[in-house]
Amino acid sequence: MISRILRSGFLVVTTALALGLSAWGQCSNANVTGKYGFASGGLDKNGNPIRVLGYFKANGKGTFTGTETGSDDGTVFTNVPLTGTYSINSDCTGSGTTTPKGGKASHYSLVVVSGGKNLQFLITDSPNVQAGTAQAQGKATCTLAGLKGNFGIEASGVFIGVGAVAFDGLFSLDGKGTVSGTESGSVAGSIFTGQSVSGTYTVASNCTGTMTLMVEGQTEHTSFVVTNGGQSLLVVETDTSTVVSGFGQQ
Repeated sequence: MISRILRSGFLVVTTALALGLSAWGQCSNANVTGKYGFASGGLDKNGNPIRVLGYFKANGKGTFTGTETGSDDGTVFTNVPLTGTYSINSDCTGSGTTTPKGGKASHYSLVVVSGGKNLQFLITDSPNVQAGTAQAQGKATCTLAGLKGNFGIEASGVFIGVGAVAFDGLFSLDGKGTVSGTESGSVAGSIFTGQSVSGTYTVASNCTGTMTLMVEGQTEHTSFVVTNGGQSLLVVETDTSTVVSGFGQQ
């Protein structure tokens, strides 16, 4: 009896593992189809901090187009057009290239997860040290009215010449272009808590957008990409001498 139970249990476990591995190993270029937001960060080829986010539309056949915004050691670039390629293996790993307009191609490796709803990638051009994620935008309604509600926001990075920074807060988007809320943070170890936030936001049809915020008497500018059906945001600050990015979640 015990031996039959053990054999039965082993069969169940073996079958489950086989099914799991089979499901994991059924990827192709078709898994990466549609609109995505992406964010990455790390160090550029010179060892300087860099944060990038953007949007791309993949055709399911190995190519995509989009835009990117970010900060490389405090030098900000916004809405730069990009093109790219990708090749997905059956085991859900892959590789590809991205080329910003007027720039050189970057190479990356990636893993497809959640059936293509999420991607994890690593820049493979030495000596860069950069990694990131991409999230499907899903059925997001990318208008002012479509993007509303409360978002928990978290971000971190560096203010060039000042030091490391980290922030979190609660932002309320009213569906008409107005932001309100509170924010706490640490700027090079100097803490502030519960500061009032007010400002405005815009949303483009490709699910990218901007925020202009007033916090502690300072004006801050942020770009974002809507993902996860409108429930998530990827964000990057676009003020000179800042290298800060993060995310928002309803």
